[in-house]
Amino acid sequence: MDSLEFKHYGNDIVAYNKSLFSEFQVDLFCPEFLSSNPSLHYERLLPSDIKGRQGLHLFTYHGQQLVLRHYYRGGAIAKFIRDSYLWCGLHRTRAIGELQTLCTLRQLDLPVPAPVAARVRKEGLTYRADIVTRLIPETQSLSFRLTENPLSADTWRRIGAVIRRFHDHNCNHADLNAHNVLLGEEETVYLVDFDRARVGKSARGAAQRNLSRLQRSLSKLKEREPSFHYSGQDFRSFLEGYGTD
Repeated sequence: MDSLEFKHYGNDIVAYNKSLFSEFQVDLFCPEFLSSNPSLHYERLLPSDIKGRQGLHLFTYHGQQLVLRHYYRGGAIAKFIRDSYLWCGLHRTRAIGELQTLCTLRQLDLPVPAPVAARVRKEGLTYRADIVTRLIPETQSLSFRLTENPLSADTWRRIGAVIRRFHDHNCNHADLNAHNVLLGEEETVYLVDFDRARVGKSARGAAQRNLSRLQRSLSKLKEREPSFHYSGQDFRSFLEGYGTD
């Protein structure tokens, strides 16, 4: 079972999953350190490589393939504040919140990446943060798959059924879009990026807002690229799997 250990390194606070690693050094959150150590097999994944998701850092540690992601602001505020957030306590930081959410979702046997570690660097009244998860191998985002080929109705129904499982556990994904749904071998479905997600607190209309957000994401990608393999019938198949149609 996932269990978090916390350690302090000056202004850095590191939480790591002690069921996976006996320690997790703070240098592993630094891309410069990762790229300078050949044994870590570092690789930078740029947005062009992952079709719409932010750049990630891939490396291998103790035989496990891991993904490092830095927290960046989105929306209009990102023009002025790139990656710092107001400090309101360790357990209210984005990184620790997401790490704990992933632990909870794994206990519920939901298809998410394994939580590995998080770092929070406190800087006065603000902080910056990073998270590390285990790589889900041989997967592609839903958005990327649809640029290549259409999906079968059965696959759409499978995606709908998986998302319904999350909603049945009152998991509200804060940014459910076509980039955060992954498809693996034999069309296995995973969800990723649980920043600001909430679990166990039923909010009226939250599930419907999740579905609407995903539908808008798919429609926008279709508007941007007419050859994108998505149609209204695909979403109807999705809803059949979800159980609302």
